Amino acid sequence: MNFKRVKPFIFPVLIVSVFIFAILGFRADLGEKFNFWGVLFTIFNYFIMNDADPVEVSGNPFLLIAKYLAAVLVGYGLFSLSFRFLRRLFFSYRIRFSFSDHIIIFSLDPIAKSIAEQLLSAGYKVVIVENDEENPSIEEVEEMGGIIITASPFEKKTLDMIGLSKARICILAHTEDITNIQIADKISSYAYQFHLNEDRRGHDVLKIFMHIDEFENIDVIKDYFDINNADEHYDLHAFSINQLAAQKVYDAYAPHQYFTPQSGEECSIAIIGCNKTTEFFLLENIILSHYAGKKSLKIYLVDKDVETFYHDFHYQYPFCDEYVELIPVKLLNANFFANFAWSKLHIEKLAEVNAAYFFGESDSVVVSTAAAFRQFIYSQTLAISQTPLIITLPEDSGIYNFLNENDMHKDEVENMFKTSLNMHYVRRQSDTFSGKSLIEESEMTDSLSRVINFYYSVSYEFGYLLKEEFKVADASNLIAELVSFIEHYPLQHTVVTETALENDFITFLSVKTGIDKQALQRHCTIKKRWNLLNNRKKDSNRYAARNLSVKQFMMQQIGCWPVNREQILKFYPALASIEHKRWSAEKMVFNFKYGPFPADKKERTVLKEVLKIHDQLIPYDKLTEEEKGKDLNLFLLMPLLFALKQHSKL
Repeated sequence: MNFKRVKPFIFPVLIVSVFIFAILGFRADLGEKFNFWGVLFTIFNYFIMNDADPVEVSGNPFLLIAKYLAAVLVGYGLFSLSFRFLRRLFFSYRIRFSFSDHIIIFSLDPIAKSIAEQLLSAGYKVVIVENDEENPSIEEVEEMGGIIITASPFEKKTLDMIGLSKARICILAHTEDITNIQIADKISSYAYQFHLNEDRRGHDVLKIFMHIDEFENIDVIKDYFDINNADEHYDLHAFSINQLAAQKVYDAYAPHQYFTPQSGEECSIAIIGCNKTTEFFLLENIILSHYAGKKSLKIYLVDKDVETFYHDFHYQYPFCDEYVELIPVKLLNANFFANFAWSKLHIEKLAEVNAAYFFGESDSVVVSTAAAFRQFIYSQTLAISQTPLIITLPEDSGIYNFLNENDMHKDEVENMFKTSLNMHYVRRQSDTFSGKSLIEESEMTDSLSRVINFYYSVSYEFGYLLKEEFKVADASNLIAELVSFIEHYPLQHTVVTETALENDFITFLSVKTGIDKQALQRHCTIKKRWNLLNNRKKDSNRYAARNLSVKQFMMQQIGCWPVNREQILKFYPALASIEHKRWSAEKMVFNFKYGPFPADKKERTVLKEVLKIHDQLIPYDKLTEEEKGKDLNLFLLMPLLFALKQHSKL
């Protein structure tokens, strides 16, 4: 029997039972003297234990039962009140003293519940703050091992209770954007007021994932929230499920994985189905899909309403044609039937794409569309599995899990699609919110991003930093040595980690300058330089880190292999120009525009950090030699980044 389902009826049943037995007892005891209102008053006294004479009721079982039930009712009520308090107190002390690196999730709304289930299934310690004590998901999540704190997320005592000082990540995933924003504001204020950065010594800065449904809200938050983050209390990362899903699809099934070795071939993909995830996937390609020796990636957009989507996308991102070639193709029917009504060119080109990606809002529609497109390709090429199909399921019905997770035929459908038909499925929520995606891959990307930022900081900021903080007058030669130390680090160490790199760098800098290590660690660590960045700069480094696989493919294609300093300098113009194009695309997506910088440093900072003006959003050949060097630097760092990435897989 499910106690939680019975619990709401216990109190009413006990109360009614007390009245029934008491009335029966008094009627038998008093006979004609029975008075309903007097009896009613006496019964009410039972509940405050105002009548406990055992002699009076010893001969009347009905009154004895009534008094016992009243006592049980009072005792049960007191127990319930104290149990709730003691339970919360127990969880509070358990979290404070035995939890570390746990995940805190605010709410059990559908997205939050999905995240909690994925993380609990992967073995993570998860604490959920849910304001609604009657939320039907509480019992299910508790059975999976989650700790539920039923309290307001806006109260200080709640934030004290959940162990923010030792948490790994906070995830704000209410359905309403405004609620998530308000909780983020509360946590950030709490972090400042109670110096959370000091309490978290030995831990990374608290990472806050905030789900935002409206992309315009994400843009505003990333552009203007925490423009100059110099306090290091937290790292706020706003995301939408559609954006994370698009990034998951790109990282797992990037177009370059399906290009053939010929350097002069046309590179093209088809995107079938236009929705918000499609929009984000297009942005991923605009920022990341750039290849030396190849023309811009061709993207065939196929949908019954493609004209509307195409024009809306161009309205929002009018610069997109500078980086990819979008070709709208109107889908005439759901089954790719009677395709003779299309132009012959479209039929031929769609049949020759390197990969096809499917998006939509219905599992069954997306699966059926992918099957119909496979039929279309076979009719054109007689190849059953040559072109890979990547299908993103919105998980609106659970039909894929029904087909694939049957105990008698577990994984048979997925394996058949993958091996026989070259069809790969990505579940928009389950795969995106898995522990591997949300925690492990995210942390690996951030580690690479921090090292990239540190390298550029050493190259272009440490001269000023050493002069201002440590009175090092002329550090130009020292900076060259520090840059060389980082670039050659993987050649001198068999095991490369972020922590080891930082420790060895601080030791090297201390030896070179005579400055105490502890003093250097206050200003010169990898995480210190990272925590000073605003949201947009962090995202910029993350894109650079996620672009590594594309760079590796590109360098192999043009013959710049193996990756070493000599090869990179040999192919310098081709590599640097393509990185500048990628960087420019990223900045345009981030709402930057071109404009010259004034001489005044403060005005320059306002233009760059607030107004989103940048003076290097120009063609590569118009850059100065120093500016061109910045595009080359990332390639010189690649041996170290490859070593870091390789070690993380061990």
